[in-house]
Amino acid sequence: MMVFSARYISQPYSGEYIEKIYDIKSRWNSGDWSWVLFEDEKSVWCGEFRGSFRGVALSEKLQIIVVLTSDYMYVLDIETSEVMDYRSQPPYVDITTTPSGDILVTDGYGVDVLKGKKLSDIDCITVVSVHPDNLRFQEYVENRLRIICYELGVWDKEIELYLDCNTLEWIDG
Repeated sequence: MMVFSARYISQPYSGEYIEKIYDIKSRWNSGDWSWVLFEDEKSVWCGEFRGSFRGVALSEKLQIIVVLTSDYMYVLDIETSEVMDYRSQPPYVDITTTPSGDILVTDGYGVDVLKGKKLSDIDCITVVSVHPDNLRFQEYVENRLRIICYELGVWDKEIELYLDCNTLEWIDG
């Protein structure tokens, strides 16, 4: 069944949902867990992921769901919900899906785009004229993504940046 919705939830009560545990064995795993509620055509169920929650993105275009935690970046198949790829200790702090279905991630200093179903398919988007720090995705205004950040080393003024989600180029607000 194709998943059409994925969203973060707090820890559910035992038995509230059918649960699937996504755990990758490693001695470096934290004791933290995150829960994502999935909906497909026939059911609602919960995925339990290792690490503190950072974000989730679903792309029908790429046929994947990406769950980002402090411990792992999981790439799930949208049809089977099985892990297709993962990265441990990901540098990313935020994730979003553009209106056209591209998945964007940021490490706080730049923005990358996932071009395929494997994490090796991540490309850097050209850097802006400022040296950004603490980039965070905010909202979509039509097909523009508003991003807030600070200039590296200058913490007294928040900066707004805009990304055209069709061309993946930086634009004026």
